[in-house]
Amino acid sequence: MFPTLRTTMHAVQVMAGLLAASQAMGQDASTSLPSVTVTASPMREAQQRAASLATGRAAPLLEVPASVSTVPAELMRAQAATTLQEALRNVPGAQADSGFNGSHSQFFVLRGAIADSGTGSSRVLRDGVRLSNYAFVPAFTESVDVLRGPGAALGLRSEPGGSVNIVTRQPELANFGSASLGGGAHNALDATVDLNRVLSAEQELAARLIVTRSTASEWRHVPDRLGGVKLGIAKNDGERYHLGLGVEATDQRYQPDYGLPGVNGRPAAVPMDRQLGEPWADSTTRNTLVDLHGDVEIAPDTRLAVDLTHLRGSSTSVRQSVGAAVAGAPLGTFARRLAYEPGTERRINALATSLTRVQAWGSTRHHLFIDVDRYTETLDQPSAGVAGANNPDINVFSPVYGQTTRPASLTFATTAQDLASTALSLQDRIEWGDWSIVAGLRHTRQDFLYGPAGTRGVQESTTSPKLAVLRKLSDADSVYASYGTGTAPNQASSASGQSLPSRKSRQFEAGWKSLWNGGRLQSDVAVYRLEQTHLLSGDLSTPSMFDKTLAGSGRSQGLEASLAGDLTRDVRLQVAYAYTQARFTDNAEYPGKAIPNVARHALSLWGQYRWNAEHATGAGLYAQGARYADIYNTTVLPGYARLDLSHSWRMPLEGGRQLELQLALRNVFDKAYFVSSHLHLASYLTPGQQRNLYASARYSF
Repeated sequence: MFPTLRTTMHAVQVMAGLLAASQAMGQDASTSLPSVTVTASPMREAQQRAASLATGRAAPLLEVPASVSTVPAELMRAQAATTLQEALRNVPGAQADSGFNGSHSQFFVLRGAIADSGTGSSRVLRDGVRLSNYAFVPAFTESVDVLRGPGAALGLRSEPGGSVNIVTRQPELANFGSASLGGGAHNALDATVDLNRVLSAEQELAARLIVTRSTASEWRHVPDRLGGVKLGIAKNDGERYHLGLGVEATDQRYQPDYGLPGVNGRPAAVPMDRQLGEPWADSTTRNTLVDLHGDVEIAPDTRLAVDLTHLRGSSTSVRQSVGAAVAGAPLGTFARRLAYEPGTERRINALATSLTRVQAWGSTRHHLFIDVDRYTETLDQPSAGVAGANNPDINVFSPVYGQTTRPASLTFATTAQDLASTALSLQDRIEWGDWSIVAGLRHTRQDFLYGPAGTRGVQESTTSPKLAVLRKLSDADSVYASYGTGTAPNQASSASGQSLPSRKSRQFEAGWKSLWNGGRLQSDVAVYRLEQTHLLSGDLSTPSMFDKTLAGSGRSQGLEASLAGDLTRDVRLQVAYAYTQARFTDNAEYPGKAIPNVARHALSLWGQYRWNAEHATGAGLYAQGARYADIYNTTVLPGYARLDLSHSWRMPLEGGRQLELQLALRNVFDKAYFVSSHLHLASYLTPGQQRNLYASARYSF
């Protein structure tokens, strides 16, 4: 039986019991629920929640001296966005990167800072806890929050380029639900049922069950299917305490897509859907996650929060990719690589405890934040390479298929990734009239090991400071300047078998934030300079491409701007622009080279016109300039501009129910373009999908 389906059936049984219990209480929710006064829009609430990435607690973005963005689920739905990269188009400075884990686990670059490209695992925050290989599931997502640049208050470590936090849907004190179905070209299909029920209005007890199944477009002839279930139970006592328990399981079956190779400095001139990989079996990733979140008011203006998260992941990967061009062979002939990684096991345990307090001292007001994090992650990954006799060369211009075979026997080696980290964060945001200052320190001690058997671990102890000053010019304008630092482990080891220390970063930033149109439209502009040290460089004294040293540093700098909200009563805008210069500075292999996948200019412009309460038409323009595909700057991905159109129709029904239909035409002019590449090789270029149609229906009750 499909493992997620088995979990789903258990969840459905639990939900059925909960619903029966709620009915037995003999209370009609429509009469027992307290009245609610709406004081802020969902978008504004999401923005305030996103501020916690920088400051540790919710706050109006106008009062946060950092570049923070939020992409709520409602905006993703209006844009017909179904992937993490599509959601991040709304964030200035976020650009696509390539990975190996299917379209449900995507990579990205923030502010030109390389994070995890090509490591086989993407890292995001989920509800403030950093996870590896966590699939992005739109049905589970309330919003995608982004802090651009280091200095995060949450998530144990502060990535150099910034942090992406996926906020998941939680039970609410209301009875509602929805069922949605969407489909498009090349077998794309998404189906979701979301059911929220009040179990006891008096006890403020609620439960929520979400079941989803997603099949990504197979336009490049590779399958990618994900099934998932999420069950949560929440108990509140007004503002005195909140407690939530959740279980989540996903099962993904896919084939890695390595795209197309570059030839003579440009992407190979072949059909965009040409597939060169022939793995003998599908790859799989199964994750089960259990989390407990709680906070309690222990004194006036003082709250204690505890978050526990456990993830258990199992995966098998069968990957065939195109390697180097074959010397002396016809143009376009490449060696192929095939790697087999069966039975990979990953375990993550995270505990975060934080204390927040608001304290007035004289003419100042202090927002204190203290956080202690404990995080452990273990990974055991058996792997085997496949000999060339089973994995023959292929010509991209005239491929011959069906020659890849599974070896009769394989020799395995095991790669370990073990991380144990403890962090203490102290921060104070001081308000003094129109001025505010944020000062913080994070001290981290960690033991980290990455490499094959016999690799030695590295012990580190680092202190990361941050400082920011903000001035409110008016109720609608503020300016700020900030300094932040960050650190994150390097996934590499040296030729001598030593795990390498973490990469480090520091950033200087200045910005201006404004509210327009009575607060319904918000803008921000920021300039920054981000410097990284302890970047990886190849060890030129050995023949192995996997032997690394810490001989690298890099710098990115630029300008980012965004505008989001209602321009008029009928016109809604979402604009994000970034000008980014990103280069390696010192490096034994590629000094002075531009960092791959980072275009100088990147623009996302989306608007929606609401004809009336039922009909709305949207248009999105997404553009990137030319950028290099690899760290040696041998291949260029051309710039492009892509246009999307959509129309939505909402039909109110009796009893507060609603039916919403949407039709989206993506890549209207059928533009041929490339989304991203792999930084180490010019043979992994990811094409963008050709013109395609996607239709969806959502019934809310």
